Amino acid sequence: MSGILSTLDCFAFIQARLGSTRLPKKILKSIPEDADTSVLDHIHNRLSTIFPKDQIVFLVPENDKELIDYLGTRNYQSFPGSEMDVRDRFRKASLHFKAKHIFRITGDNPYIDLESIRYLYEAITTISDTHYSLSMVGLPLGMGMECFSTESLLYETEGPVPERHTEHVSLHIKENPEIHKQYRLHPPHLSQLTDINLESLRITVDEPKDYELVCKLWSELGTKDPFFRALDLIQLAKDKPEIFSINASVEQVVFQLPKVSRNSKKLRIVYGEPSQFGSGHWERCKSLSLFLEMQGYDVELSTKPDANSPNLPHILDIRENEFALVNQFHIDNSNHLPTEPNASFFLPNPVAPKTNLESISYFSSPLSELDWPESLVPGRVLVYAGNLNSEESKQIDSYLIQFLNQTKNDISPNIHSVTRIGGKPPLQENIKYLPRVSYIQFLKEIQSSEFVLTYFGQTMMESVARGKKVCLVGITPIHESLGQFAELELGIPYLGSLSSLSTNQNFPTAFPHSKIKLVRDAHLKILKWLESIYES
Repeated sequence: MSGILSTLDCFAFIQARLGSTRLPKKILKSIPEDADTSVLDHIHNRLSTIFPKDQIVFLVPENDKELIDYLGTRNYQSFPGSEMDVRDRFRKASLHFKAKHIFRITGDNPYIDLESIRYLYEAITTISDTHYSLSMVGLPLGMGMECFSTESLLYETEGPVPERHTEHVSLHIKENPEIHKQYRLHPPHLSQLTDINLESLRITVDEPKDYELVCKLWSELGTKDPFFRALDLIQLAKDKPEIFSINASVEQVVFQLPKVSRNSKKLRIVYGEPSQFGSGHWERCKSLSLFLEMQGYDVELSTKPDANSPNLPHILDIRENEFALVNQFHIDNSNHLPTEPNASFFLPNPVAPKTNLESISYFSSPLSELDWPESLVPGRVLVYAGNLNSEESKQIDSYLIQFLNQTKNDISPNIHSVTRIGGKPPLQENIKYLPRVSYIQFLKEIQSSEFVLTYFGQTMMESVARGKKVCLVGITPIHESLGQFAELELGIPYLGSLSSLSTNQNFPTAFPHSKIKLVRDAHLKILKWLESIYES
């Protein structure tokens, strides 16, 4: 691959047909049974949270008029092709839409895991191979998808084409690992789950019992959150395992593929427990885990070091906590400065040596650098409130509500709307409230906002990197001091502590931090450190 990944290069192709023998027209069946939302609707609804609608395409048999007409009534994009040669259907579609990276989904999987798509997207940004195959192992059957390059899809092997290669789109890629680089990743967002066999959970629709199960799952999970995650489903399997016995007897057709070797270079990333340290440590460590796995490392994610393996390399993102380990790398630990070979700061810090005032090194998901197809809405304020309680959420809301739709003047900007992510539900109806969003949706919310109000942390950096007008509040004494530091050294306006916010306090009008140059490279030092350990 060459060039920088663009979201416009990535397409979701869903192969779909009505001619199923075990459960005819299964993809048009409603979930729940008495609704007007088909299996295909669920797939499209989920994918639409990530992909632009013109990059979601149903690949259908050209003689399947009923399906083509159905997709037309839904205003879904479709591409007709050979009924028997499914691979040819994909090849022609990839050329027609000028896709470079293909996310392949099948039309009988209504509950694909959106978090997994995030990490596959992240993985693509690090791939330098022209020919590749990428997927995640260990997901419940039917919640995953695979990715491959158009170059791999179009690759022609010598000799007659086996029938299995025309029927199964990517089989020719997987059967030739010497040509197509194979990446089989472990989902970092499920890394803490070691007490359940995830692949024993069958969440696809092939037979009547499968359909019965997905309808039951909707009543248990979908009524609360239509985009429920693999993590939610797995928790349900722990709480109510009897539900998954509905289709436990259904057999799955599998192909024996060449083994992908698992690297023996092991390491553990220790992150701060989100309930205690906030979600920033957990989020960035998942991205770090994926990056290192793409570099060939066997990564474990945990909130604790491995006491039985003191020589195992440990990457510690748990503030100033110290551990008796032989090989340890410290992230954002003020006792270990970035001048040390085994330390790096993922966020600016008052104790860090200022080697270059024009450039700041940091780390976040590589997706934070991509342009998502969301237009800027002038006057829109995004508030990231994390785990703030009801009183703290009310303090932020009361401060911002006074500026809504007021006439623009010299002392305050013209604010038209406020969206708050996290915290507790607002009392005011004119504040849009999102209790939880996916990471990609979070990036889209940032991109479409003119202003971002948050506290010192990962959201601050990603918003500044986007050129947003960011201002900070202090939610704890530590965040208060960091907010003051950010204003003094980085030019990011600091409003003061939450308790000090008042209706007489103006909203910032000057945002000089937009001139700061941010370099997303703080993780590269970790890679060099690991290489030095395994080379010695």
